[in-house]
Amino acid sequence: MAELPKRIKEEKRRKDEDLFKVVDSTIDSRTYFNLIQIARRLNIEQYLGAISSGKEARVYPARTYDGKYYAIKIYYTSTAQSKRAIKKYTIGDVRFEDIKVSNTRQLINTWAKKEFKNLTRLYEVGVRVPKPILVYENILVMEFIGEDGLRAPLLRELEDNEITQELYEDLIAQIKIMVGKAKLVHGDLSEYNVMVYNGQCYIIDVSQAIPLEHEEAEKLLRRDIENINNFFKSKGINIKPTDELLLELGFSGA
Repeated sequence: MAELPKRIKEEKRRKDEDLFKVVDSTIDSRTYFNLIQIARRLNIEQYLGAISSGKEARVYPARTYDGKYYAIKIYYTSTAQSKRAIKKYTIGDVRFEDIKVSNTRQLINTWAKKEFKNLTRLYEVGVRVPKPILVYENILVMEFIGEDGLRAPLLRELEDNEITQELYEDLIAQIKIMVGKAKLVHGDLSEYNVMVYNGQCYIIDVSQAIPLEHEEAEKLLRRDIENINNFFKSKGINIKPTDELLLELGFSGA
């Protein structure tokens, strides 16, 4: 392949640097390179500073040249903090039982693919989740829930007077679609991974979601419902008992 002239090389380098004016320096070189490839494919003008940070990943808004925003979730490739959980919910999932992983990077990439797959399955049956756009190695691109690069608040961030009966019932309806149509259990649902936008709940962080046939599905579904019930009950909202909801979802409730 012919080498680029020096002037074009310099212009290209400056454009790539412009992409990352606010993004932190913890991104490794391979992820940095992959972000450049994604920017070219999705017409992204700039990646902005992180809007959320967790034990397994950070999420950044990305603005396109035509003013659209994406949510870019970048999974850490150097941390071993959550490797045990990732193995548990990936290797134990029949959809991934044939996948071979020999190093941490492959494990993390598989985890990103699992979240993309879960998001796709949920989105297609009508669960309110960010629309999945693409996954590339440890990078997941999703619909941005919010406006002008400002994300919608999490359920836990709302004022007490914004926590309503309608919001509770909307979230329970989303759980019912998730279980009844997508045949998935979130597995880590709480006020920390539900966003509220235009008065409606959006479920996020679905990487650990497991199919109903998983041996821990009922146990994790019970925990999900109890987390949600405990939060809304603490805000004075009338809740439906966990066992009653489990029965409605086809579990014993015992």
